Amino acid sequence: MRALPAAAIAAVALIGALTGCSSMADWADLTVGDCLRLGGTAERPQVIKVQCGSPLSTFRVAATVATREQCPADVDSSYSMRTMFTNTSNTACLDIDWVVGGCMSVDPATNADPLRVDCNDHTVPHRQRATQILRNLPEPVSVDQCASGVGYAYTQRRFAVCVENVA
Repeated sequence: MRALPAAAIAAVALIGALTGCSSMADWADLTVGDCLRLGGTAERPQVIKVQCGSPLSTFRVAATVATREQCPADVDSSYSMRTMFTNTSNTACLDIDWVVGGCMSVDPATNADPLRVDCNDHTVPHRQRATQILRNLPEPVSVDQCASGVGYAYTQRRFAVCVENVA
């Protein structure tokens, strides 16, 4: 199992042309380790800074760069913002905000954002419980190093998120 396609959930917001979007000052406040909830529509995307591990959190900022191409190849998603007036851009490279013992609904067949869910909510499909987060793994990085044998390998950054399917 592999993380969501790297470009699957990329969003672009035009700052200054759309009211209600994050300002560049807010964007400048994003740092590695911050957690976000992406929302809105393709035409009016929104990014909201939230507490990591909270019910609203879906992504964690893994890096901040100028363009999507500068993100690590194994990130789960990215969120780019470009100003119309100066034509500058910023991109947050994003990983799913996994919490050991917590569940996310991740549908690898679609480009839908992951959702933090109650592990016992049988009405939610594709529930996965994070069982381990293994860091600084030796090469080759794979989910074979997970006790469950199931998870998401982040080969460039040498870590794996081990999960068990609960749905």
